[in-house]
Amino acid sequence: MINNYAVIFDMDGVLSDNSSAHLKSWQKLADEIGVEFTEDFFNQTFGQTSIKILQKLMQEEVEQEKLREWSERKERYYRKIVKDELEPLPGVKRLIEILNDHEFNLAVGSSGPRVNIEFLLEALEIKVYFDVIVGAEDVEKGKPDPEVFLKASDEFNINPRNCVVIEDAPVGITAARRAGMKTIALTTTHEREELQDADLILEDLSYLDIDDIYELLLTV
Repeated sequence: MINNYAVIFDMDGVLSDNSSAHLKSWQKLADEIGVEFTEDFFNQTFGQTSIKILQKLMQEEVEQEKLREWSERKERYYRKIVKDELEPLPGVKRLIEILNDHEFNLAVGSSGPRVNIEFLLEALEIKVYFDVIVGAEDVEKGKPDPEVFLKASDEFNINPRNCVVIEDAPVGITAARRAGMKTIALTTTHEREELQDADLILEDLSYLDIDDIYELLLTV
């Protein structure tokens, strides 16, 4: 890649809206382990790692091995549920192709496990465009810690100031800002009022053009 800029995409709520599949899979797991998983709790924790969500859900000390087993079970349920529902969100493929034409470095930085990320990218037929994937198992601290995005910029050897992050969750926006990156928020899973810290807020990526990306990157 000649371009010294990068665009880092979150996965759920940015590339595809899989929130309903996540909610269903969480509720299935919760029923099995005997706890309640409400939609309000889901909305409050969306964008965090499964382990962190489970720790908050249980409200008591649970062995890490058990948390990992539950997390993996939840993600298996998710992939089974979502496989028949996967569709790219509006403007996703168009924007990725434009960025590729302009030789941007493209990455996914997600709180989800790598197996989910690769599953989605392959199903949407866009995996070929992404040189870097950073998932939950690649970082020690999840969002709102900036590690997931800083790891992606490190992989490209690109200054964080030359990166734009596209997110849909407040914790992701916070993580990107802490990384020193420009932020674009989509109102896929959260209201506009919850995303006010982003540099740009859009309904979906069909409203985004390459000039908007460059304008963000060149703004001090």
